[in-house]
Amino acid sequence: MARMSMIRLTARWSSGAVLQHNEPQQLSGTAAPKQLLRVTLQSQHKLYQVETHTDAQGVFSVDIPPQPPSGPWTCTITLADVVLISLHDLWFGQLLLFAGQSNVGWPLARYPDQLSAALQLPAADALCNVRCYVTDAADLHGTGQWLQQNSASYPHWPALLYHFSHEYVASTLSSQSPMMLGLVDLSWPGSAIDAWTEASVPASSPWQPGALFAAKLAPWLQQPFAALLWYQGEQDAMGKEAAHYADKLQQWLHSCRRYAGWDFPLLLVQIAGFGKPGLPDLQHGFVQVRLAQQQLAAVTPNCALVSAADLGDEKDIHPPLKAELARRLVLALAALLSGQRAAGLWLATLQHHSAGTFLQLPVQAGAARWQGRTTPLTGFYCMNAKGQIREVQAELSADGQQILLQLPPETSILLYGLSAQPQLSLYTAQGEPLLPQKWSVPAVY
Repeated sequence: MARMSMIRLTARWSSGAVLQHNEPQQLSGTAAPKQLLRVTLQSQHKLYQVETHTDAQGVFSVDIPPQPPSGPWTCTITLADVVLISLHDLWFGQLLLFAGQSNVGWPLARYPDQLSAALQLPAADALCNVRCYVTDAADLHGTGQWLQQNSASYPHWPALLYHFSHEYVASTLSSQSPMMLGLVDLSWPGSAIDAWTEASVPASSPWQPGALFAAKLAPWLQQPFAALLWYQGEQDAMGKEAAHYADKLQQWLHSCRRYAGWDFPLLLVQIAGFGKPGLPDLQHGFVQVRLAQQQLAAVTPNCALVSAADLGDEKDIHPPLKAELARRLVLALAALLSGQRAAGLWLATLQHHSAGTFLQLPVQAGAARWQGRTTPLTGFYCMNAKGQIREVQAELSADGQQILLQLPPETSILLYGLSAQPQLSLYTAQGEPLLPQKWSVPAVY
């Protein structure tokens, strides 16, 4: 009979888990002090056995050699032929971490129409090669579980991760060797970035600095994974220190990559709009956080920015357009992992000629045209030296590569999408928005 109470493993190791393929793994945990343990890892075609001793505190660690995409595996740990723990249905595949606030972990059950659509899928259409790791949002140190996709688990799946899994699988259907996809939800509702940043003083509450880093991120950062998705900032945007978010975001990433020991791929989600559309406001917390996210992505290697700025809702901080955000994330992940795009920033440059001022749009793959979703284009405003703001007439050039502007002579600053609920109107051929931006306009142009 298994004596699971006598041994505790790190969060990554549990039945149904997905481990990163082709990377060395470390199986660690605690048991009785100074004991000889035997670890057996077995699949249909392979068998690994290794013995290890626990130290004076009961801590042990075993190195597992890299494995190609494969499964299922079992893992058994015994002490003097007594089974302490037995794990089953382990897989080596693609492991992605998702961390941040509740827009990561908000479950499908919160979106009845989306849940209904999932439940109406034929059983054969459920993704058998996808799993999601979830924990109790009310238990900071609670043990999570791996969910497959079926009618019983759909209500508990985070909506963003559910849609991401379907977009990801659809994008890899042509692969000759499909592998298990593991999505790990590490989110915590209403969390500020300080709680996710490593701190020197232990925390007892999830709202204290370093608490979520220690309890959520740290156990996963020192084991192999393919990429980390970070969707956070609403709490800081609604607080009093939004102006300091740029520095805090940089500190957060530095602490995570230092702890992980490598510059892991980062998908950085730009927070969605919230509230009623209005005039640009550079002092608004949501605007400051979005600009901070763009600033980090612009100078950070192995990082892609994915904007949700145009996917917001006036009354709901948890906007329902998770499927579109998931589609953008899958596109960005593919580009990031293949090295096609370092930062993922779609920003325009202000230029002048004798006929006036225009914005030169960034070049897309294949010199594809930019798409204007309104005529004339919306979201453009100008500001004069007195701080007065007015809307600017803007239109897309015939070749789809420039924005033609009619600026008043007194214009000192040109603004696009810089409000809490931005009205974006320009998109790439793949449906990614031109990012919110500010340009200084010379006194004479």
